[in-house]
Amino acid sequence: MKLEHLQSSATVTQIVHHQFRALLRRGGLMNFVARPTFAVIWLLLCYGVVGHLSVAWLWLPALFNLYFALGLYRRYRLVTDTAISRISSGAQGYSRLEGQAWLPDGEAYRGLAFLPVTVWLPGHIESEPFYLADEAGRCLLFPQQAEIVTQPADTHLYWLHAIYPGQTLFVLGDMRTSGGANKKLCYRERVSELLSDWKSRPATLIEHFDANNNGRLEAEEWDQVVQSAQRLAAEDIQEQRSQPGTHIIDSSVGGRLFMITNILPEVLALRYRVASWIHSVVWLGLLIAAL
Repeated sequence: MKLEHLQSSATVTQIVHHQFRALLRRGGLMNFVARPTFAVIWLLLCYGVVGHLSVAWLWLPALFNLYFALGLYRRYRLVTDTAISRISSGAQGYSRLEGQAWLPDGEAYRGLAFLPVTVWLPGHIESEPFYLADEAGRCLLFPQQAEIVTQPADTHLYWLHAIYPGQTLFVLGDMRTSGGANKKLCYRERVSELLSDWKSRPATLIEHFDANNNGRLEAEEWDQVVQSAQRLAAEDIQEQRSQPGTHIIDSSVGGRLFMITNILPEVLALRYRVASWIHSVVWLGLLIAAL
């Protein structure tokens, strides 16, 4: 019992450690500089610059403030200007989605034994895919390359940054559809596959296509074989393309933001806007002080 308690305590310590690291490692630099706690860190850094160098060197952190201000404003515009799309519409390209997080089919449990079931947990469950589902469709998310910005949502573990099944998420990223109408199928290759398969069973070919019962296939009879293969290939391709495709978001092209969050877009946009304004004011103040 004592050993189990020590192991549990060690695991909890590791989880807390991963929580702090995940704020920067998975949330990204811009989300870190938008947090109120970053102001304290930046104030101490500027104080160190003045103490070890001189006031004139404040132009250096001022450049970073300008970079932060522009990056945060860009995120603010992305969140506010990208309209929400329904997953069922299958809109291809950069999209903003809203839905609930769910485990993949056939997976009933994910996470640590002493924690609630989690879809994503920093330091332990970070790259495994999961579904985002709305009332009419679902999309498979691969979070490995995503910025994941979360706020604690468990009433008992108020400090735990995680994503739980059934939790509402908002996603920005490039959606594509695999399979279905977008599935790339080669008609000629499918015909060749069918003919190769049938040639490996000559007795069956003769049984079905030897019209004159002479034990071999004449030219006209072989033409019937080819036509049958062509007809079956066309039907097979049509059937595969009629099946519903799988919507996927696993990256974002062109350097655009790929983000998964459980924070309301309005709240997140306000955070980015206020932080951008603050960094702009600090940039201007540090430049004036450095002159």
